[in-house]
Amino acid sequence: MNRIIILGSTGFLGKSLCKKLSDKKLNIKCMVHKKQKNLQKNEFLGDILDKKSLLKIVKDNDIIVNLVGQYSEDLPNFFDINIKGGLNLIEIAKIKKNIKIIFASSINVYGNNCKYPSKETDIPNPSTSYGIGKLLTEQLYEKYSKLYGLDVTILRFSNIYGVEKKSGIMTNILLSTKLNPVNLLHNGNQYRDFIYIDDAIVGLIQILKLKSKTFDIFNISSGEKISIKQIIKIIKKQSKKKIFFNLIKNIDDEKCIHANSLKAKKKLKFLPKTNIHEGLSILVKNS
Repeated sequence: MNRIIILGSTGFLGKSLCKKLSDKKLNIKCMVHKKQKNLQKNEFLGDILDKKSLLKIVKDNDIIVNLVGQYSEDLPNFFDINIKGGLNLIEIAKIKKNIKIIFASSINVYGNNCKYPSKETDIPNPSTSYGIGKLLTEQLYEKYSKLYGLDVTILRFSNIYGVEKKSGIMTNILLSTKLNPVNLLHNGNQYRDFIYIDDAIVGLIQILKLKSKTFDIFNISSGEKISIKQIIKIIKKQSKKKIFFNLIKNIDDEKCIHANSLKAKKKLKFLPKTNIHEGLSILVKNS
């Protein structure tokens, strides 16, 4: 396998991927954005917004996994990291030879859909800044890939959860108190597609193994939707603790998002092993 460069290695997904690939003793380099006192052997300082620094790192035949660009309330920075950062990478792929780019997007690009799990062939219709930012970055990668014959794969992840995640609805539920209750949008009848971190990592590794020379998109998801109210019931039963929450009726956020993962199952042999009850049990035991 070629050298693998992971951008966004300090995030939840990035940390898990770097550890998994290090255990496999593969040739990997993990980018650290903020200066640390002690960089590990496979770590390097870098910034996706600094094209020159990336050019020094990227070599011919590298596989670049771009996991940066998670949602931030600082919207200018969020769009910069996704779009400008994406442009930097795709321009480097034009200069270097045989570069493979894997971009972590989100099923939020599909927008609200309660009728059926969204497929890769569906027309995206995001309604949030996060979904719009991810879709614009996808479109940038797709245009360059088709114009210049570049190898780019988009992974649309559903909501990833796990023990080490420090934010998100699962964490907020587990940390809820009488003084700090979790807010449930759409009165708790908001449906989401959750995938456990170990399964998300398997999907990523399967993509690393895939030999392709074109543009492609895969949903990495459970394919199932579950309401936040149901999540609370499961956690309450498993933890035997009271969960404190507020019901919020009107909110500018999608009511239903879930995605079909049949394409990934067929082409990548991707099959999530951890169902929501098992995943939540792991979270509760480690909370």
